Amino acid sequence: MTDPNTPKPDFHRPPPGAWSGPLPPPPPPGMAPPPPPGMGMPPQYRMNRGQNSFWKVAGIVVMVGVIGFNLLIFMAMFGGMGGGYDPHGLTEHTRASGGNDKIAVIEVSGVIMESESSLFSPGANPVAFVQDGLRRARQDDSVKAVIIEVNSPGGGITASDLIYHEIVEFKKSSGKPVIIYMKDLAASGGYYVSAPADVIVANRTTLTGSIGVIMQGFNLHGTLTEILKGRDMTIKAGDNKDMGSMFSDPESEQAKESRRLLQQLVDEMHVQFKQVVKDGRGSKLKPDWDSYCDGRIFSAQTALKQGFIDKIGYFEDALAEASRLSGASDPTVVEYGRQSGLAALFGASSSTKGAQAEEAVADALAGRLEEHLRLYPGKPLALWVP
Repeated sequence: MTDPNTPKPDFHRPPPGAWSGPLPPPPPPGMAPPPPPGMGMPPQYRMNRGQNSFWKVAGIVVMVGVIGFNLLIFMAMFGGMGGGYDPHGLTEHTRASGGNDKIAVIEVSGVIMESESSLFSPGANPVAFVQDGLRRARQDDSVKAVIIEVNSPGGGITASDLIYHEIVEFKKSSGKPVIIYMKDLAASGGYYVSAPADVIVANRTTLTGSIGVIMQGFNLHGTLTEILKGRDMTIKAGDNKDMGSMFSDPESEQAKESRRLLQQLVDEMHVQFKQVVKDGRGSKLKPDWDSYCDGRIFSAQTALKQGFIDKIGYFEDALAEASRLSGASDPTVVEYGRQSGLAALFGASSSTKGAQAEEAVADALAGRLEEHLRLYPGKPLALWVP
């Protein structure tokens, strides 16, 4: 019989000396609590030897791959891969199949600016692209003539002159005819590079001309002194060292003298441009052709009337002229293109040429021109800017 004075056990009260706080959460399913010190680690807490070896091997493979890829790039840059690294990525694909004779097509599109190529953006230099294309056409005995498709508003006068020079030298060294086919626009520098061709064919919707030189600039003198209350603190050695400066007072005698010198420079380049036209077109020009060299843009019909072009037509007409001048019978038309990205690095060839890629190149060149104009407004250009 139980003594009624004996206290009943309280199952909710912990025994003396036990933890009186909240109970710890139960371990996740399948995970046993860590063992007490000295008991060793259960098997599930150890990484087995097979797993450890796998990760070591994977790390070694990744490291070797990275090192090998960098060595491959290094070898390609310094000519260690067969024919060496082609910095301009020239490709050839067939536009129209025919016999063994070839007519090569090279494009001059977008703004003509000589720019640097890089390892992962080859072919961005239009001057180097034309140089490579003409070199390939000269070395290929099956190429009987070259058609250069021009679709450009012009660009840097030096870049235009370099392409002009390459065309003249190609004709001299190879004896192969060069035909220009003008597309939407062949203005200023676009006409500069066209002048030495044997025959110029323009589309009936082509705009051409703009035979002139421009040096763009702007002046902030009034804004600087009246609104910003700033002062020109230019330090120079030589009175005309800052000629064309946007901060100089345009009414000062020194600024007027600088402008006179810059005008003289542009006039000299304009005379050179007209000489290029005269040398290229010769007796085909009408007596009053010089009056049209005032920078104006004109239509294909006006260009034909004044002797700046030979024919209005389409690419097929340019091809017919190339076949006639070269004697090529049923020629295969091949087009040289730009190769980009890692394909150029590893020497891969391409049989297609996407219009989107061409537009991207033209947009990039236009953006680069805009940057040049913004940073160096005094750079002389053979460019039509509507």
